[in-house]
Amino acid sequence: MQTAEPVIHELEYDAYQDRQYAEVKRPAIESRLELLGIGGRARWENGRWVAQPYPGFALQAMVDSTSANQALTPELLSIQAQITASPQREGALYPLPASSFHQTVANTFSANRLQHAVVAPGLLDTFHERIAEALDYIPTGEHESPPVMSLIGVSVFRTAIGVLGVFPDQSDFDRVIGFRNAFYGHTRLAAIGLKRTRPFIGHITLAYVEDPMSDSEKTRLANTIATLNDGLTETPLSFHMPRAELRRYDTLAAFEPDPRYPSYPL
Repeated sequence: MQTAEPVIHELEYDAYQDRQYAEVKRPAIESRLELLGIGGRARWENGRWVAQPYPGFALQAMVDSTSANQALTPELLSIQAQITASPQREGALYPLPASSFHQTVANTFSANRLQHAVVAPGLLDTFHERIAEALDYIPTGEHESPPVMSLIGVSVFRTAIGVLGVFPDQSDFDRVIGFRNAFYGHTRLAAIGLKRTRPFIGHITLAYVEDPMSDSEKTRLANTIATLNDGLTETPLSFHMPRAELRRYDTLAAFEPDPRYPSYPL
């Protein structure tokens, strides 16, 4: 008998906020550094980074999609530079280009799942039309301003490092979750295997881990993150998210727009 896959639920607002604040504290950082893995998203070759194939589609809020985020990009680059310099050697942490900075609002398919659900059945050329059809069914609200996420600190993921976000205004969080519920609930997308694979976690990925780090390197990194988080906790950075855009990617370093691809006003 085949075991049913577990249903993925979104976090409630208070639990989400608490989770994010806990993850940027020193104990969580040190704990996650002990479990650090390798991303495999780039290789250090002949003194430069070469991004590795990882194709997919996602609905994303891009940092550079609005002038409201103009001041955010240099702040993120400064944080990224301090993080990637922490191991004190090249080839350990792969810094993503600023043009890739984003929040994934909803995943669709990537890597092997993309091949199985989209490429093999011959749906690749019309996949954007299926997404557009689903977005057309989701009502758009009348809002004076887009959702704003406050970036409160650097966190360590399984194979990456980024900044985590919370929502000072619960209605902004509810708009994002409401969109995700409607998108993943669309029956024609579900019919080709699209499903929610993880709850929403607000973050912007800044770097991938591409070489194992020693204990001393992890300690230096933890110290760097702690210093950065002291400042971010006191003065968070604002990330405006006016829309979720369908983007295609062949690596995780570049998320390509296309005039045919739909977007949804958040």
